[in-house]
Amino acid sequence: LLPLEIQSAEGRVVDFNHQRSQSAAYIYEPGQEEILDEIVPRFTALQVYQAILESLASEHAARMVAMKNATDNASELADALTLQYNKARQQNITNEMLDIAGGAEALVQSEKIG
Repeated sequence: LLPLEIQSAEGRVVDFNHQRSQSAAYIYEPGQEEILDEIVPRFTALQVYQAILESLASEHAARMVAMKNATDNASELADALTLQYNKARQQNITNEMLDIAGGAEALVQSEKIG
């Protein structure tokens, strides 16, 4: 954990140990060990909490993608079934028209014969 290095906004790496030697020496109350005894468990707990939150966010994202895919598939299936229904309906209409035309033709033929 220590010494810490961060990258400043200008892109330089700032070394806190180097800055400490240039600045005044501070006395910490409580001591470094006591501070670490407090910080390390909190840091660990926060890391675990962050991992749990990221896992939940990932699960929600996966569910959203799955639901979108299911919706898209259902829409495609509905379109395909509508097309199939329309084709069957059109075939029935065509068959009925052929039956009517055939019946009319039979009447015309029977009148010619009779």
